[in-house]
Amino acid sequence: MQLFHLLFVFVNIKSIFSLINFDLTHTIKSTNPIFPGLTPFNFTQTFTSWRQDDSNEYYFMALNTFITGEHFGTHIDAPYHGSNTSWTITQIPFERLVSIQALIVDVSKKSSKVKNYQIKIEDLNENVMRQANGFYVLLFYTGKSKFWPNQDAYAGGHSREELDFPGLSAQLASYLVDKYSEKLVGVGIDTLSIDPGSSKHFSAHRILFKKNIYVLENVAALNHVLKYLSNRRETFFIFDVLPMKIEDGTGAPCRLVARVENFDDVSGGPFGFLIFCLLLAIIGIAAKVIYDFKFNMDKDFA
Repeated sequence: MQLFHLLFVFVNIKSIFSLINFDLTHTIKSTNPIFPGLTPFNFTQTFTSWRQDDSNEYYFMALNTFITGEHFGTHIDAPYHGSNTSWTITQIPFERLVSIQALIVDVSKKSSKVKNYQIKIEDLNENVMRQANGFYVLLFYTGKSKFWPNQDAYAGGHSREELDFPGLSAQLASYLVDKYSEKLVGVGIDTLSIDPGSSKHFSAHRILFKKNIYVLENVAALNHVLKYLSNRRETFFIFDVLPMKIEDGTGAPCRLVARVENFDDVSGGPFGFLIFCLLLAIIGIAAKVIYDFKFNMDKDFA
């Protein structure tokens, strides 16, 4: 059993010590794009001051206050946002948020050509999706994130009638729920909404929420992850969704982190070969010791 543990460590040590992290979160600012009608981000610098302690040493203190809606900036929509029988933020199981898998679906070329493009079933890479071995999130890259934070270029305008950005078709949302809801726990996109800008009744939201599939909106930097993965076989990567834990929340600002395996630093060049040889030697010695203890009891270990 000890030998199997050592072999497991050897196989996985590259990914343990060799991960590249991508922050897929827009910095929250009052100038960020916003869905019309929602509460914007209001930030107030309450005070800054220098104080003096009992030993006459000066120290600095600063405090700020902010007010905003749950659905501002890079955020999560809890299923309760559109289904009164589904999970609020605090009810989403932790194992569906942290150290799950994610897959990016690139629809940027089609989105650039069709106004309010509705992402279709044929845009999926189902051969890859079937390889998921646990909970995962689908992240749709439309290319709109390159226009952040310009409200007009990113969202199409400031009123509901002006909104112009791609999103999921109702047919795609239904297909995902019917075929993949056992492992698919979330759907994300780099626009203001998972539904197209022209949507009036948020069909994709409602379909996903009924199956407790959460939504991530205003996802950032997916193009950087795609570029990094372009010359690699790996398409799934480790993904963390870290929302504010708001009681009864319908949504919350959140930090999104992509953790992509990188074998270059450990396995590349002479240093990587040296590490490989050292690990192989350690495993060999450990295997020999375990063997002697179990099958060569007469051996003198003093």
